[in-house]
Amino acid sequence: MVEEDKTRMPLEIGHVLFVDIVGYSKLLINEQSELLQHLKEIVRESEQVRAADAEGKLIRLATGDGMALVFRNSPEAPAACALELSRADKQHPELQLRMGIHSGPINQVTDLNERANVTGAGINMAQRVMDCGDAGHILLSKRAADDLAEYRHWQQLLHDLGECEVKHGVTLSLVNLYTDTDGNRELPAKLRRAREQQTAKERAASRRRRMIVLIGIAVLILALAALVTWMESSRRADRLVPASDARNVTPSAVALDEKSIAVLPFENLSSEKDDAFFADGIQDDVLTSLGKIKELTVIARSSVMAYRGAALAGKLREIRQTLRVSHVLEGSVRRSPKLVVINVQLIDTRNERQVWSQRYERGLTDVLSLQGEVAVEIARELQATLTPSEKSVVATKPTDNPEAYLVYLRAREMELRQLTSDADPEAIRKLYQQAVDLDPTFALARARLSMRLSGVSSGPDGDPILRAKALAEAQEALRLRPGMGEARLALAYYYWSIHESDRALAELTEAEKLLPNSAEVWQVRAIIYRLQNKIRERIAALRRAEILDPRDTNGLRLLAMTLRDVRDWSEAEQTADRVRALLPGPRLHWKYHRAWDEVRRTGKLEPLQQELTRAPAGPEGDKSEIHRAFQFALAMLERDFVTADRLLRQLPANVFEGEPHPKVMYEALLAVARGGDRAGIERTLMAAREEIEKLRAASPNDYYSSINLGLIDAFLGRKDEAIREGRRAVELAAAVSQLEKNDASAALALIYARTGESNLAIELIEHLLTVPADLIQEGVYNMTVAELKWRWEWDPLRSDPRFQKFIAGPEPKTVY
Repeated sequence: MVEEDKTRMPLEIGHVLFVDIVGYSKLLINEQSELLQHLKEIVRESEQVRAADAEGKLIRLATGDGMALVFRNSPEAPAACALELSRADKQHPELQLRMGIHSGPINQVTDLNERANVTGAGINMAQRVMDCGDAGHILLSKRAADDLAEYRHWQQLLHDLGECEVKHGVTLSLVNLYTDTDGNRELPAKLRRAREQQTAKERAASRRRRMIVLIGIAVLILALAALVTWMESSRRADRLVPASDARNVTPSAVALDEKSIAVLPFENLSSEKDDAFFADGIQDDVLTSLGKIKELTVIARSSVMAYRGAALAGKLREIRQTLRVSHVLEGSVRRSPKLVVINVQLIDTRNERQVWSQRYERGLTDVLSLQGEVAVEIARELQATLTPSEKSVVATKPTDNPEAYLVYLRAREMELRQLTSDADPEAIRKLYQQAVDLDPTFALARARLSMRLSGVSSGPDGDPILRAKALAEAQEALRLRPGMGEARLALAYYYWSIHESDRALAELTEAEKLLPNSAEVWQVRAIIYRLQNKIRERIAALRRAEILDPRDTNGLRLLAMTLRDVRDWSEAEQTADRVRALLPGPRLHWKYHRAWDEVRRTGKLEPLQQELTRAPAGPEGDKSEIHRAFQFALAMLERDFVTADRLLRQLPANVFEGEPHPKVMYEALLAVARGGDRAGIERTLMAAREEIEKLRAASPNDYYSSINLGLIDAFLGRKDEAIREGRRAVELAAAVSQLEKNDASAALALIYARTGESNLAIELIEHLLTVPADLIQEGVYNMTVAELKWRWEWDPLRSDPRFQKFIAGPEPKTVY
């Protein structure tokens, strides 16, 4: 414990100004020296630099062709300093500067010369922001601009630029800072080129896809958790943390393993940059092969991808502490039509020394077995003993067909980045099918194809033909490779898709033996435990997956959602904050969801009101669809139905896709809430009923349709029909899981309330407030004390003393 305290790196927020001399690399050495000297001089003369220096709140970092200034006194300091440098820059026309500003987490460290230094995402993000600019630009991340926008004197100087794609496909929201005399008001060339290349049609399609992914991401994660291969140590976690205790364990609680390793992203050195998929595929194959060796602790892919392109010299300590590994493997791949050259080196993170390195030159056919060879070499260096079955599994080539292997790598690369890109799910499935067609004995491709098929055919309305093919592919993969864990995992997905939970868990037990470092196994367990209403086991499984893959945002999202379902608002908020910290750049919708959870926790509307008021102006702020959607929700709670009507008209129907209530249902609810002409209200209700009947015809087992029809009938005064639809919804939901049944029961309680059955409504509410609720989706019947208090739909019960007791007292403890 003493040693851990000595090496712990405290996090703080740094306000970073990254400065770069444009065209520096093209200058002669003496010219470079002169310009750097000029830059140092004008920086020394900056009032902001002097003030921060005097307070001991400034760290300077040399970056070769510029510098980074880390202010720790004020978020205004880097912006004010940038304007000072811009003014001074005009006195040296030969010195052309571009600057980037970001506020984010930093770690203050001491280098080998005992000088102050910093690392962390704050530095990296500031450089990425700067890289988007040209000479004279002062660009800010949205996070930094939001801080400045709190002050009136800065607001008129901030100009939203929209999004810019930087390294590794990361998208940043940028703001340009300029005055009449300082800065550069022109659109950066990088953004201008991107806009010229993108047609209006493509922009609209991209926005729709992003919104669909955003609105439906929770459902997507639950249905398709197999999008990522999460490979890290379960062996050591098993020994240190029993499954029954995993609920309260975090990655930092797991001791550093002598035989632990992180396989960092391989650098693509090929002349064709499109070959990046090949380098990623080789890395994934090596990682997967290592993950099948029980004595090794192997970090999952999603956790190591954050270090793509990182210079190891300054990152090894961070990697050791964040990922809890004693070794890293880094490599590069150069591919030509006839030859593949792969260089790898194994480095000890504790002393930063190279342990082993190797260069491989192979034809494409020979590369197919290379991952096994590398895995065996590394296991030998780490003194891990392979069992005979492990040697066989690791040494087996996935396929003898190079063309099938390349197609498989493309599919896998698309699949692994699907949740953070616009990758087409159907295209991924077709590529796996193409790999199987090229080599019918390619068991791994069959297993991955089966998982995709199970995902798209799950549920009572799933395509039975696709479901049958999913089973056939999984069984054939197992027949071809009886010792392949992915085949067992594919069978687990199939049984999950048809709700045979016990058989799915049995297959997962077998998969875990063959994939001892797979976080995916535990995440699938968590999904199945949800079906079985085993919430404690689900949380424990997600905690275990978190240990195996500490930087995986998808698993953390699942955990945050589950904690929300049991109304553990504090833990849910902390977990969601961890997700936000791992995601690059500001995420407006996360702020709104956090504020909404605060409303549910406190019963007060102010958190959401304040967050919406703080939104920046523009298409990525107060004009965005997600902003309007939350404004609409708030207006309904405030009973400002005029504003709600205006906002609802502005929102497209696809914003509500995947939610319990389609847009037509909200139009009907709003008509009832506003009152007035009864005939007009009934016409609106009947129009909504007609549209929802169409939805039910397309998905007859979707209980949401019965909920909406029951509510419409209740508002129309059709008591018997309303209650019949509400009970039908409960029956349909019960076939899915207990959590869905609780969700439909909450809707039935609202139907009882609206049809005069107060006793039945109160009885249900009293029970439902103490059991887990499906709070991922936003329904007007969501069962929290805050929503009972504010939603107008519950008004028929408002004068009932029993209902008043519910909303006056603290929220009951959820039993699970």
